[in-house]
Amino acid sequence: MAKRQGILLTLATLLLLPGYSWGQTAPAKDHSSDPDWLAQHNSLVKEAQDHPETQLLLIGDSITENYHVARKPDEDFLPIWEKFYAPRRALNLGVSGDTTADVTWRLDHDEVKGLHPKVALVLIGTNNTLHGQTAAQTETGIDTMIGTLEEHLPETKILLLGILPSDRSESKSRADAEVNAYLARCYGDNPRVAYLDIGSIFYKNGLLNTALFYDPRTSEDRPALHPDTVGQRMMAKAIEPTLAKLMGDTPRMDLDAMTEINTAKIPVPRLEQDGYDWYARHHAELETHKSIKPEVVMIGDSITHFWGGMPAGNITSGPTAWKSLFGDVPVINMGFGWDRTQNVLWRIRQGEFDGLTPKWVVLNIGTNNLTGSKNARANRPEEVVEGITSIVKELHERSPASHIVVMAIFPRSSKRDADLSKNIMETNKLSRQRFGTDASVIYLDIGEQFLAPDGSLPKSIMPDGTHPSDAGYQIWANALIKLGVGR
Repeated sequence: MAKRQGILLTLATLLLLPGYSWGQTAPAKDHSSDPDWLAQHNSLVKEAQDHPETQLLLIGDSITENYHVARKPDEDFLPIWEKFYAPRRALNLGVSGDTTADVTWRLDHDEVKGLHPKVALVLIGTNNTLHGQTAAQTETGIDTMIGTLEEHLPETKILLLGILPSDRSESKSRADAEVNAYLARCYGDNPRVAYLDIGSIFYKNGLLNTALFYDPRTSEDRPALHPDTVGQRMMAKAIEPTLAKLMGDTPRMDLDAMTEINTAKIPVPRLEQDGYDWYARHHAELETHKSIKPEVVMIGDSITHFWGGMPAGNITSGPTAWKSLFGDVPVINMGFGWDRTQNVLWRIRQGEFDGLTPKWVVLNIGTNNLTGSKNARANRPEEVVEGITSIVKELHERSPASHIVVMAIFPRSSKRDADLSKNIMETNKLSRQRFGTDASVIYLDIGEQFLAPDGSLPKSIMPDGTHPSDAGYQIWANALIKLGVGR
């Protein structure tokens, strides 16, 4: 059997994927002329030999290597390592300046020999694009490196991070975005590899927050590339829920305490089990594209999921209202029970909206963000609006001509003064401020129409206090008809 059989099979499969563009990855540099690099490699080999009990590997370049540094205030990374990674018997295999080819060489030269970690956390690729490699070359380099890692550590789960944003050049930023989009398509639903793009944590008001990088404050005054102490800590928190799940252990911080990052903007797959197969529905959505050219796409959580349409759900609560609104109009229902904004972002980046050019998109999401669970903390109203804004941006990028209707969050329960109801009203207030004057979006708030004159929420409209009955869905249908949605 050829040594690279697994890698070749992986790459051959990737060539068949839509949108895949082949690129020859650059070879590793000639390390024979770099004694310092070789000495560091030999040191890592020795460290691996000395720690066969390692359960977590961190593999990458200087951003990963930096965890050994403890220079206050901007490069105080060691405490982050000691809190999130050291207790998991972690080994740092980060080497400054490395590209994907360099990491592949190191993996092939005994740096993981004899190890059996539960998880390998990989952050690599920024040096590829920094030094002029194309997105396609970088993608091929990452594929090859992941294949090599799978070959040497066949039982290890891999957590692959997207390339972090930087301020080095527009061409690099474009290439990095292209690479991350490719990784989301190819690894987002991979049984061995979990893909996580945490880049959104480095943005503020739509712009890169360069204050989270230490490069501009060094004597060289370079553009942003390396996260500073605050940025690295935010990274660790953003990674932690997924890492803990893969490790099979308890998060190193309580999820409710991780308020420094907006989880509503970090794309992740299913968080909650809700009486149906979430991944099977995702694949059903992709299959539906082949048979339906929709005029309308409905996107949301269980409120949308349970209404009706294709792909068919296990619950249909509004068949009459659906028929009255759509008749024979082609519609795709992209509602998923228990989804939050971060789940919708994952699904969009996984291709559920690719190639679609509907006249209308109706987005009803956010109510589940306001409730926490063991898998995700509750988001603040302003965070939910940021998550919705991210979804709208993704939809506009894929179908600029579509009319996007952003629904206000529907009222819940019969106690309008409850904390949840207050947060719903605050979220809707902020959404109205954000989208009410946006000419590219129609903001629609029909919450009052569900309520009785005394402000209560009738069981005839929402029997369980959250999901509409057929009569409740008819209220929604009538409001959309007035906008021109449907038949």
